[in-house]
Amino acid sequence: MHQESSSHENHDESYFASFTDMLVGIIFIFILLLMVVANDFQQATDAVTKIAESRDKVLREIEKSLKESGVQVTIDTEQGVLRLPEDILFEFGKYEVNDKGKTALKTLSDVLGKFLPCIAVADNQSDAEPCTQLNLASKDGLDAVFIEGHTDSIGSHEHNWELSAKRAIAVFRALTDSNPLLNEGIKNRNGVPVLNVSGYEARRPITTLPENFHLNRRIELRFIMRSPTPEDLKKLNNAVGR
Repeated sequence: MHQESSSHENHDESYFASFTDMLVGIIFIFILLLMVVANDFQQATDAVTKIAESRDKVLREIEKSLKESGVQVTIDTEQGVLRLPEDILFEFGKYEVNDKGKTALKTLSDVLGKFLPCIAVADNQSDAEPCTQLNLASKDGLDAVFIEGHTDSIGSHEHNWELSAKRAIAVFRALTDSNPLLNEGIKNRNGVPVLNVSGYEARRPITTLPENFHLNRRIELRFIMRSPTPEDLKKLNNAVGR
């Protein structure tokens, strides 16, 4: 009887030891998987950061070049936006580009043709200046540039919808007429032209103060960057020696 009890206890102990070993193994595998996921997440985060930093560098260079040429613009690196106020492009309530605007957009088309190839795929892709001077971590992260028309809330919604869209289209035509490369010569990694248009009416105001409504009447160029790919992560690994 005593031998049977001892044998049963040994069996239970053996079973418990095997079960414990299995749990330890599962926990070990889980920790390994967690480390892999954390590593991949960090790599993806690093890749996103490098793509965003490259965009911001290019935006600052575009702003600098335009201001040196007398075209007063502002940038918002948090949103990836280049902003042109209404008064340098259009008369109030009109969508035809005025003479001052034509000059400004000619300058903008030249500057975009110079710097967009630094972060996109262009027909005239080159490693020559000015792209090499920027020392960009990501050179093909641009997915799209939306030319956005924005109005204030004065007037009817129907009028403002039409006005914002027509203004965006007018800017697109002026840019691509001045520099045909901008039409289909600059593409993202999928071979799609990056330049696009959209109209937002008064739905994205900068301010709600009536005395500053003129700030809402604007054209914005919004730089949309792509998400990092497995290829980006592989390049990042190679760059850091992993």
